[in-house]
Amino acid sequence: MGIKRKIKKMSLYKKSLIVFTLLLLILAEFALVYVTKSLKAYEKGDVDNYMNSLIKDMGKAAKKGNIDEYFELSEVKSDYEKNSSLEKGYKELFKEAEISYKKTDDKAKYDIYADDMLIASVTLDDSKVEHRLGLLTYTDYQIKEIESYNKDGLYELDFYIKDEYKLYINDVEVKNDALKEEAKIEEFSEVYDLVDLPTLNHYKVSNLTYKPEVTIKDAKGKKVEYEVKDGAYYANDFFNTDDADKAMEKLNNEYDPLPFAKNWSLFLTADLPGTRWGLYTLTPNLIEGTEMYKKAYSWATQVDITFTSIHTLDKETFTNTKVSNYTIYNENAFSVEVYLEKNMTLIDGQKKKDVLHDIFYYVYYDGAYRLVHMKSVTE
Repeated sequence: MGIKRKIKKMSLYKKSLIVFTLLLLILAEFALVYVTKSLKAYEKGDVDNYMNSLIKDMGKAAKKGNIDEYFELSEVKSDYEKNSSLEKGYKELFKEAEISYKKTDDKAKYDIYADDMLIASVTLDDSKVEHRLGLLTYTDYQIKEIESYNKDGLYELDFYIKDEYKLYINDVEVKNDALKEEAKIEEFSEVYDLVDLPTLNHYKVSNLTYKPEVTIKDAKGKKVEYEVKDGAYYANDFFNTDDADKAMEKLNNEYDPLPFAKNWSLFLTADLPGTRWGLYTLTPNLIEGTEMYKKAYSWATQVDITFTSIHTLDKETFTNTKVSNYTIYNENAFSVEVYLEKNMTLIDGQKKKDVLHDIFYYVYYDGAYRLVHMKSVTE
Protein backbone atom coordinates (compact mmCIF):
# COMPACT_ATOMS: atom_id res chain seq x y z
CA MET A 1 0.00 0.00 0.00
CA GLY A 2 2.83 2.44 0.83
CA ILE A 3 4.63 1.63 -2.39
CA LYS A 4 1.53 2.44 -4.49
CA ARG A 5 1.09 5.77 -2.71
CA LYS A 6 4.77 6.66 -3.47
CA ILE A 7 4.34 5.82 -7.15
CA LYS A 8 1.20 7.94 -7.27
CA LYS A 9 3.01 10.86 -5.64
CA MET A 10 5.87 10.59 -8.14
CA SER A 11 3.37 10.64 -11.02
CA LEU A 12 1.87 13.87 -9.72
CA TYR A 13 5.36 15.35 -9.49
CA LYS A 14 6.18 14.37 -13.03
CA LYS A 15 2.92 15.78 -14.28
CA SER A 16 3.58 19.05 -12.50
CA LEU A 17 7.08 19.15 -13.92
CA ILE A 18 5.81 18.56 -17.43
CA VAL A 19 3.16 21.27 -17.07
CA PHE A 20 5.72 23.68 -15.66
CA THR A 21 8.13 22.88 -18.49
CA LEU A 22 5.43 23.42 -21.08
CA LEU A 23 4.55 26.76 -19.51
CA LEU A 24 8.20 27.78 -19.64
CA LEU A 25 8.41 26.77 -23.30
CA ILE A 26 5.28 28.75 -24.12
CA LEU A 27 6.62 31.78 -22.28
CA ALA A 28 9.98 31.37 -24.02
CA GLU A 29 8.25 31.13 -27.39
CA PHE A 30 6.20 34.22 -26.58
CA ALA A 31 9.35 36.05 -25.49
CA LEU A 32 11.17 34.95 -28.64
CA VAL A 33 8.31 36.12 -30.86
CA TYR A 34 8.17 39.41 -28.97
CA VAL A 35 11.91 39.95 -29.28
CA THR A 36 11.84 39.05 -33.00
CA LYS A 37 8.96 41.44 -33.64
CA SER A 38 10.72 44.11 -31.61
CA LEU A 39 13.93 43.70 -33.62
CA LYS A 40 12.02 43.80 -36.91
CA ALA A 41 10.15 46.90 -35.76
CA TYR A 42 13.48 48.41 -34.71
CA GLU A 43 14.90 47.72 -38.17
CA LYS A 44 11.88 49.39 -39.78
CA GLY A 45 12.48 52.30 -37.43
CA ASP A 46 15.43 53.11 -39.69
CA VAL A 47 13.91 55.25 -42.44
CA ASP A 48 16.01 53.65 -45.21
CA ASN A 49 14.85 50.19 -44.18
CA TYR A 50 11.27 51.46 -44.03
CA MET A 51 11.40 53.00 -47.50
CA ASN A 52 13.05 49.93 -49.05
CA SER A 53 10.40 47.75 -47.46
CA LEU A 54 7.66 50.09 -48.71
CA ILE A 55 8.98 49.97 -52.28
CA LYS A 56 9.12 46.16 -52.10
CA ASP A 57 5.51 46.08 -50.88
CA MET A 58 4.47 48.44 -53.69
CA GLY A 59 6.10 46.10 -56.21
CA LYS A 60 4.18 43.13 -54.81
CA ALA A 61 0.94 45.10 -54.95
CA ALA A 62 1.61 46.18 -58.55
CA LYS A 63 2.32 42.58 -59.57
CA LYS A 64 -1.04 41.50 -58.13
CA GLY A 65 -2.88 44.41 -59.75
CA ASN A 66 -3.46 46.09 -56.37
CA ILE A 67 -1.33 49.21 -56.77
CA ASP A 68 -4.42 51.27 -55.92
CA GLU A 69 -3.64 50.33 -52.31
CA TYR A 70 -0.91 52.96 -52.58
CA PHE A 71 -1.64 55.18 -55.60
CA GLU A 72 -4.88 56.84 -56.56
CA LEU A 73 -5.60 55.76 -60.13
CA SER A 74 -7.21 58.41 -62.29
CA GLU A 75 -8.91 57.57 -65.59
CA VAL A 76 -6.54 58.13 -68.49
CA LYS A 77 -7.36 58.06 -72.20
CA SER A 78 -4.86 58.31 -75.02
CA ASP A 79 -5.16 58.54 -78.79
CA TYR A 80 -2.04 56.37 -78.97
CA GLU A 81 -3.14 53.43 -76.81
CA LYS A 82 -6.00 51.00 -77.46
CA ASN A 83 -6.71 50.28 -73.80
CA SER A 84 -5.05 52.72 -71.43
CA SER A 85 -4.67 51.29 -67.93
CA LEU A 86 -2.65 52.77 -65.09
CA GLU A 87 -3.02 49.51 -63.19
CA LYS A 88 -1.32 47.56 -66.01
CA GLY A 89 1.10 50.41 -66.57
CA TYR A 90 2.33 50.29 -62.97
CA LYS A 91 2.64 46.51 -63.20
CA GLU A 92 4.93 46.93 -66.23
CA LEU A 93 6.82 49.78 -64.58
CA PHE A 94 7.59 47.98 -61.32
CA LYS A 95 8.63 44.89 -63.28
CA GLU A 96 10.98 46.55 -65.77
CA ALA A 97 12.26 49.74 -64.12
CA GLU A 98 14.63 50.25 -61.22
CA ILE A 99 12.53 51.68 -58.39
CA SER A 100 14.38 53.95 -55.98
CA TYR A 101 13.78 56.89 -53.69
CA LYS A 102 15.42 60.20 -52.81
CA LYS A 103 15.03 62.39 -49.76
CA THR A 104 13.58 65.84 -50.40
CA ASP A 105 14.25 69.09 -48.57
CA ASP A 106 11.30 68.20 -46.37
CA LYS A 107 12.79 65.74 -43.86
CA ALA A 108 9.66 63.57 -43.82
CA LYS A 109 9.10 63.53 -47.59
CA TYR A 110 10.64 61.10 -50.10
CA ASP A 111 10.36 61.03 -53.89
CA ILE A 112 9.98 57.65 -55.58
CA TYR A 113 11.53 57.12 -59.02
CA ALA A 114 11.18 54.50 -61.73
CA ASP A 115 14.61 54.77 -63.34
CA ASP A 116 14.87 58.58 -63.73
CA MET A 117 11.11 59.23 -63.79
CA LEU A 118 9.44 60.69 -60.71
CA ILE A 119 6.27 58.67 -60.07
CA ALA A 120 5.25 59.58 -56.51
CA SER A 121 6.11 61.40 -53.30
CA VAL A 122 5.64 59.80 -49.89
CA THR A 123 5.22 61.87 -46.73
CA LEU A 124 5.85 59.93 -43.52
CA ASP A 125 4.44 60.45 -40.06
CA ASP A 126 7.44 60.21 -37.72
CA SER A 127 5.73 61.43 -34.56
CA LYS A 128 5.34 58.03 -32.85
CA VAL A 129 8.39 56.82 -30.91
CA GLU A 130 8.43 53.30 -29.43
CA HIS A 131 10.45 51.86 -26.51
CA ARG A 132 10.93 48.12 -26.23
CA LEU A 133 12.98 45.63 -24.19
CA GLY A 134 14.30 48.47 -22.09
CA LEU A 135 17.01 49.05 -24.72
CA LEU A 136 15.41 49.76 -28.08
CA THR A 137 14.08 53.18 -29.02
CA TYR A 138 12.87 53.71 -32.56
CA THR A 139 10.43 55.63 -34.74
CA ASP A 140 7.27 53.82 -35.75
CA TYR A 141 6.93 55.27 -39.27
CA GLN A 142 3.51 55.43 -40.87
CA ILE A 143 2.43 56.70 -44.27
CA LYS A 144 0.90 60.13 -43.89
CA GLU A 145 0.32 60.82 -47.58
CA ILE A 146 1.25 59.46 -51.00
CA GLU A 147 1.08 61.86 -53.92
CA SER A 148 1.14 60.11 -57.29
CA TYR A 149 1.92 61.90 -60.55
CA ASN A 150 -0.30 59.99 -62.95
CA LYS A 151 -3.08 62.41 -63.86
CA ASP A 152 -1.52 62.74 -67.32
CA GLY A 153 -0.48 59.11 -67.48
CA LEU A 154 2.86 57.63 -66.52
CA TYR A 155 4.79 58.88 -69.54
CA GLU A 156 5.13 62.38 -70.97
CA LEU A 157 7.58 62.48 -73.85
CA ASP A 158 9.37 65.28 -75.70
CA PHE A 159 10.50 64.90 -79.31
CA TYR A 160 12.76 67.20 -81.32
CA ILE A 161 12.71 66.18 -84.97
CA LYS A 162 13.11 67.71 -88.42
CA ASP A 163 9.95 69.33 -89.77
CA GLU A 164 9.80 66.90 -92.70
CA TYR A 165 9.80 63.85 -90.43
CA LYS A 166 6.70 62.04 -89.20
CA LEU A 167 6.38 60.76 -85.65
CA TYR A 168 4.48 57.60 -84.65
CA ILE A 169 3.58 56.36 -81.17
CA ASN A 170 2.49 52.70 -81.11
CA ASP A 171 2.07 52.89 -84.92
CA VAL A 172 -0.30 55.89 -84.67
CA GLU A 173 0.87 59.11 -86.33
CA VAL A 174 1.22 61.96 -83.85
CA LYS A 175 -1.21 64.78 -84.54
CA ASN A 176 -0.36 68.43 -85.03
CA ASP A 177 -1.98 69.37 -81.73
CA ALA A 178 1.04 67.76 -80.05
CA LEU A 179 3.36 70.20 -81.87
CA LYS A 180 4.41 72.78 -79.29
CA GLU A 181 6.96 74.91 -81.10
CA GLU A 182 9.72 75.14 -83.63
CA ALA A 183 12.63 74.58 -81.27
CA LYS A 184 16.05 76.16 -81.62
CA ILE A 185 19.18 74.06 -81.51
CA GLU A 186 20.28 74.82 -77.96
CA GLU A 187 23.95 75.49 -78.68
CA PHE A 188 23.07 78.16 -81.27
CA SER A 189 20.13 79.70 -79.39
CA GLU A 190 21.85 83.07 -78.91
CA VAL A 191 22.33 83.80 -82.60
CA TYR A 192 19.09 82.80 -84.35
CA ASP A 193 18.33 86.48 -84.95
CA LEU A 194 21.74 86.95 -86.60
CA VAL A 195 22.12 83.83 -88.74
CA ASP A 196 19.78 81.61 -90.77
CA LEU A 197 19.72 78.37 -88.79
CA PRO A 198 17.56 75.23 -88.87
CA THR A 199 14.94 74.49 -86.23
CA LEU A 200 13.44 71.26 -84.95
CA ASN A 201 9.77 70.50 -84.40
CA HIS A 202 9.11 70.03 -80.70
CA TYR A 203 6.31 67.57 -79.96
CA LYS A 204 5.04 66.76 -76.48
CA VAL A 205 2.99 63.59 -76.01
CA SER A 206 1.37 62.72 -72.67
CA ASN A 207 -1.45 60.49 -71.37
CA LEU A 208 0.54 57.32 -71.96
CA THR A 209 0.22 54.49 -69.45
CA TYR A 210 2.59 52.00 -71.10
CA LYS A 211 6.14 52.39 -72.28
CA PRO A 212 5.51 53.41 -75.89
CA GLU A 213 6.93 52.12 -79.15
CA VAL A 214 8.43 55.13 -80.95
CA THR A 215 8.93 55.28 -84.72
CA ILE A 216 10.18 58.24 -86.76
CA LYS A 217 10.07 58.24 -90.57
CA ASP A 218 11.46 60.55 -93.22
CA ALA A 219 9.54 61.99 -96.20
CA LYS A 220 10.02 58.72 -98.11
CA GLY A 221 8.58 56.64 -95.28
CA LYS A 222 11.95 55.21 -94.27
CA LYS A 223 12.62 54.73 -90.57
CA VAL A 224 14.99 57.28 -89.06
CA GLU A 225 17.33 56.56 -86.18
CA TYR A 226 16.94 58.66 -83.06
CA GLU A 227 18.78 59.18 -79.79
CA VAL A 228 17.39 59.69 -76.31
CA LYS A 229 19.11 62.40 -74.30
CA ASP A 230 17.96 63.64 -70.89
CA GLY A 231 14.63 61.91 -71.43
CA ALA A 232 13.91 63.58 -74.80
CA TYR A 233 14.02 62.02 -78.28
CA TYR A 234 16.10 63.65 -81.02
CA ALA A 235 16.09 62.83 -84.73
CA ASN A 236 17.76 64.72 -87.57
CA ASP A 237 19.95 63.95 -90.53
CA PHE A 238 22.58 66.62 -90.02
CA PHE A 239 25.65 65.63 -92.02
CA ASN A 240 28.36 64.13 -89.83
CA THR A 241 31.90 63.19 -90.80
CA ASP A 242 35.47 63.02 -89.54
CA ASP A 243 36.74 64.14 -92.95
CA ALA A 244 37.50 67.87 -92.92
CA ASP A 245 37.43 68.17 -96.72
CA LYS A 246 33.97 66.61 -96.94
CA ALA A 247 32.75 68.88 -94.16
CA MET A 248 34.06 72.00 -95.89
CA GLU A 249 32.18 71.09 -99.06
CA LYS A 250 28.94 71.66 -97.14
CA LEU A 251 29.89 75.09 -95.76
CA ASN A 252 30.07 78.64 -97.10
CA ASN A 253 33.84 78.83 -96.75
CA GLU A 254 36.68 76.62 -95.64
CA TYR A 255 37.79 76.98 -92.04
CA ASP A 256 40.39 75.22 -89.90
CA PRO A 257 39.31 75.25 -86.22
CA LEU A 258 42.67 74.07 -84.86
CA PRO A 259 44.51 77.48 -84.81
CA PHE A 260 41.69 79.07 -82.82
CA ALA A 261 41.60 76.08 -80.43
CA LYS A 262 45.33 76.44 -79.81
CA ASN A 263 44.97 80.18 -79.21
CA TRP A 264 42.08 79.57 -76.83
CA SER A 265 44.16 77.06 -74.88
CA LEU A 266 47.05 79.55 -74.68
CA PHE A 267 44.67 82.30 -73.62
CA LEU A 268 43.39 80.24 -70.67
CA THR A 269 46.93 79.86 -69.26
CA ALA A 270 47.93 83.51 -69.97
CA ASP A 271 50.32 82.44 -72.77
CA LEU A 272 48.67 84.22 -75.70
CA PRO A 273 50.64 87.37 -76.63
CA GLY A 274 48.97 90.70 -77.20
CA THR A 275 46.93 93.35 -75.41
CA ARG A 276 44.73 92.07 -72.57
CA TRP A 277 46.44 88.70 -72.57
CA GLY A 278 45.77 88.22 -76.28
CA LEU A 279 42.01 88.84 -76.12
CA TYR A 280 41.99 90.72 -79.43
CA THR A 281 43.62 87.76 -81.16
CA LEU A 282 40.45 85.83 -80.34
CA THR A 283 37.70 88.42 -80.90
CA PRO A 284 37.70 88.19 -84.73
CA ASN A 285 36.26 84.72 -84.22
CA LEU A 286 33.74 85.69 -81.52
CA ILE A 287 30.50 87.67 -81.63
CA GLU A 288 30.28 90.60 -79.26
CA GLY A 289 27.45 90.27 -76.75
CA THR A 290 27.36 86.45 -76.74
CA GLU A 291 28.22 84.38 -73.69
CA MET A 292 31.47 83.21 -75.28
CA TYR A 293 32.55 86.80 -75.87
CA LYS A 294 31.63 87.79 -72.31
CA LYS A 295 33.51 84.78 -70.94
CA ALA A 296 36.66 85.69 -72.87
CA TYR A 297 36.42 89.39 -71.95
CA SER A 298 35.87 88.59 -68.28
CA TRP A 299 38.88 86.25 -68.17
CA ALA A 300 41.09 88.86 -69.86
CA THR A 301 40.06 91.79 -67.67
CA GLN A 302 39.70 90.32 -64.19
CA VAL A 303 42.39 89.43 -61.70
CA ASP A 304 41.97 85.63 -61.87
CA ILE A 305 44.13 85.32 -64.98
CA THR A 306 47.13 86.62 -63.04
CA PHE A 307 46.95 83.65 -60.67
CA THR A 308 47.71 80.99 -63.29
CA SER A 309 50.60 78.77 -62.27
CA ILE A 310 54.01 80.13 -63.26
CA HIS A 311 55.31 77.99 -66.08
CA THR A 312 57.03 77.90 -69.44
CA LEU A 313 55.74 76.29 -72.61
CA ASP A 314 57.72 73.33 -73.89
CA LYS A 315 59.40 73.60 -77.28
CA GLU A 316 56.88 71.12 -78.68
CA THR A 317 53.94 72.94 -77.16
CA PHE A 318 51.03 71.08 -78.75
CA THR A 319 50.92 67.33 -79.29
CA ASN A 320 48.31 64.70 -80.06
CA THR A 321 46.07 67.20 -81.82
CA LYS A 322 42.94 65.79 -83.38
CA VAL A 323 40.02 67.42 -85.19
CA SER A 324 37.02 65.14 -85.80
CA ASN A 325 33.27 64.69 -85.53
CA TYR A 326 32.16 67.51 -87.83
CA THR A 327 28.40 68.06 -87.77
CA ILE A 328 27.02 70.36 -90.47
CA TYR A 329 23.69 71.95 -89.50
CA ASN A 330 23.46 74.01 -92.69
CA GLU A 331 25.84 76.08 -94.82
CA ASN A 332 26.03 78.65 -92.00
CA ALA A 333 26.71 76.48 -88.97
CA PHE A 334 28.79 73.52 -87.87
CA SER A 335 30.27 71.92 -84.76
CA VAL A 336 33.56 70.08 -84.45
CA GLU A 337 35.34 68.08 -81.77
CA VAL A 338 38.88 69.20 -80.98
CA TYR A 339 41.45 67.41 -78.84
CA LEU A 340 44.91 68.71 -78.03
CA GLU A 341 47.55 68.44 -75.32
CA LYS A 342 49.54 71.51 -74.29
CA ASN A 343 52.91 70.71 -72.72
CA MET A 344 54.27 72.97 -69.98
CA THR A 345 56.97 72.97 -67.32
CA LEU A 346 56.07 74.46 -63.95
CA ILE A 347 58.43 76.67 -61.97
CA ASP A 348 59.42 73.71 -59.76
CA GLY A 349 60.45 71.73 -62.84
CA GLN A 350 57.38 69.51 -62.85
CA LYS A 351 56.00 68.63 -66.29
CA LYS A 352 52.32 69.33 -66.87
CA LYS A 353 50.05 68.26 -69.71
CA ASP A 354 47.06 70.61 -70.12
CA VAL A 355 44.31 68.86 -72.11
CA LEU A 356 41.64 70.61 -74.15
CA HIS A 357 38.84 68.33 -75.35
CA ASP A 358 35.76 70.25 -76.42
CA ILE A 359 33.11 70.52 -79.09
CA PHE A 360 33.24 73.96 -80.75
CA TYR A 361 30.06 75.43 -82.27
CA TYR A 362 30.57 77.91 -85.12
CA VAL A 363 28.34 80.12 -87.25
CA TYR A 364 29.23 82.11 -90.37
CA TYR A 365 28.54 85.73 -89.47
CA ASP A 366 29.72 88.99 -91.00
CA GLY A 367 32.21 87.31 -93.33
CA ALA A 368 33.86 84.94 -90.85
CA TYR A 369 33.28 81.80 -88.84
CA ARG A 370 32.74 82.74 -85.22
CA LEU A 371 32.56 80.58 -82.11
CA VAL A 372 29.28 80.82 -80.20
CA HIS A 373 29.44 77.86 -77.83
CA MET A 374 31.81 75.27 -76.39
CA LYS A 375 30.92 72.00 -74.72
CA SER A 376 33.43 69.88 -72.80
CA VAL A 377 33.70 66.24 -73.87
CA THR A 378 33.63 63.90 -70.89
CA GLU A 379 35.17 60.49 -71.43
